[in-house]
Amino acid sequence: MSASEPLPAAGEGSRAIALLEPRVADQIAAGEVIERPASVLKELLENALDAGARDIHVGVREGGAAEISVRDDGHGMSPDDLRLACLRHATSKLREIDELGSIASYGFRGEALAAIAAVSELTVTSAVRGAPTGARIELAQGETRSFAPAAVPAGTTVEVRDLFAAVPARRKFLRSPRTELAHLTELLQRMALARPEVGFRLTDASREALRYPAVARPGERLVQVLGRSRAAAMAPVAHADAGVAVRGWVSRAGESYAQARGLLTYVNGRLVRDRLVTRAVLDGYRALLPQGRYPAAVLFVELDGGAVDVNVHPAKLEVRFAAGDVVHRVIRRAVAAALDAAATGPSIARNRPEPGDVGAAGTGGVAEALERYAARTQPIAASPEAAGAAGRPAPPPPPRGRSIADAPSLVAETDRAEPSPRVRFAELRIVGQALAGYIVCDAGDSLVLIDQHAAHERVRFERLRAGSRGAGAPSQRLLEPRVVELDAASLDRLAPLCGELAAAGFEVEPFGERSVVVRAIPASLDVTTDAATLLADLGADLAALGVSERLAAARDTLFARIACHGAVRAGDPLVGDEMTRLVRDLDTVPFAATCPHGRPLLVELSRGELARRVRRT
Repeated sequence: MSASEPLPAAGEGSRAIALLEPRVADQIAAGEVIERPASVLKELLENALDAGARDIHVGVREGGAAEISVRDDGHGMSPDDLRLACLRHATSKLREIDELGSIASYGFRGEALAAIAAVSELTVTSAVRGAPTGARIELAQGETRSFAPAAVPAGTTVEVRDLFAAVPARRKFLRSPRTELAHLTELLQRMALARPEVGFRLTDASREALRYPAVARPGERLVQVLGRSRAAAMAPVAHADAGVAVRGWVSRAGESYAQARGLLTYVNGRLVRDRLVTRAVLDGYRALLPQGRYPAAVLFVELDGGAVDVNVHPAKLEVRFAAGDVVHRVIRRAVAAALDAAATGPSIARNRPEPGDVGAAGTGGVAEALERYAARTQPIAASPEAAGAAGRPAPPPPPRGRSIADAPSLVAETDRAEPSPRVRFAELRIVGQALAGYIVCDAGDSLVLIDQHAAHERVRFERLRAGSRGAGAPSQRLLEPRVVELDAASLDRLAPLCGELAAAGFEVEPFGERSVVVRAIPASLDVTTDAATLLADLGADLAALGVSERLAAARDTLFARIACHGAVRAGDPLVGDEMTRLVRDLDTVPFAATCPHGRPLLVELSRGELARRVRRT
């Protein structure tokens, strides 16, 4: 077609372009942030917090599809501000584009209300404290229906009814009221963790689902949301460096979950699901989690507002850092330091298996760790019945005698219990070997079963780590060098690890394009170890790490693989001296309750649990 030819008319080979009607455009735009009732609640809660609320009451019906109301005692809005607040692009948060980089609030009130009004019936009443009267505005599907003065208390009440009623294509994707209520409850819990000074209450059709009164310390809010015993099992985090501060709590080594739902991260008070932050937390657990498992965490990252962009996601769930490598390093070190500190504590937490989790222990009373080590606990409750933790009684006192269970609270000084006496592995009485794979120990008031392979792996792994920081691990030269052929990808992954391989006790040299020659292997390995299999396994491990991993992660993977190849196996018979040496070796390394691959190292069965199983009263 030449430049002089006219454009085809509508229906003549192309579809005419037309501007959408404002109502349709608003409903489409609302879809970017309003996915389900929980999306509405998130926007309304953030608005209430931005308004300085100290008490927030949420009411819902039919999982929020029929109605969501949020009443706050914040500073409220004047009638003129209320009318403007429901318009698109209306906000009190900024005036110039340059201000976007320093916004400290959760969001823009007018944008949220306009988006919600586009897909529901919306009523907002508000009054400024001390004003003689307030105002009420009603909208439906984005259009204002009424606006009038109203005698209302100071603060703001937002009522959202018939969500997606005029957009049936969206409404049909909502789940059952029970499921939607679970999402609402979980959201309120997560936001409440960030604002302990604010009281939160949720009612479902006039039935109180949860209540969190305002508290003075973040740890007290953690107890309200998680319950006292679960909060006590978390390790506290407090670390700052390079202008980045990290505080909160993380689950201890030995605890892991099939999903990342319990990994809650906040940046400058805003709940986010950021890949860099999540990766940094997982890196802090290096060699402590099985592949595909996740920790629980409530972590708050604070940094200068100008160093983070919160406007890269429609719902502000992701952020962008000006110095992501610095943030990653500080978070990783904060988590690792917290886990190290928890691994040398005076006692442990009780194990409570997660219902339906295949990783949970087979019996409800088994703890997965001795003192200094951690145990499994349930994730944040997803239902109102499980969420009301505020009124739960404190756990019973530990049994008399030397206990290796019942950790003290790590939440607040006022909640701290007396630590149980320190128990060293060398103090356990070894009963014998069971099922050709477990060392049975008597701890006085409990029975401890140690996985001999996992225990030996951990000891060897920690010694390899320590050796890499010193003179290196001893080697044994092979009578005949072995040529190992590897694929090109494995060779590329192993090349940067020459120093780590040497520190671990290997002597490896390139040999042609696709091979290496192995002249020595770590002294800790059996001389018959198949070097080809070991290096091939290591190459596969490094591939699973991904390109984002640091060299330290690859080094730990190397040490874990070497530790595994040379460790005593399940099924290997052990005599008394061998069991004693292995158990006592656990006292000589910075221990965690897992093998280097994250598998539990031991389980504990208390005297009371044994008595219940045989129905002894």
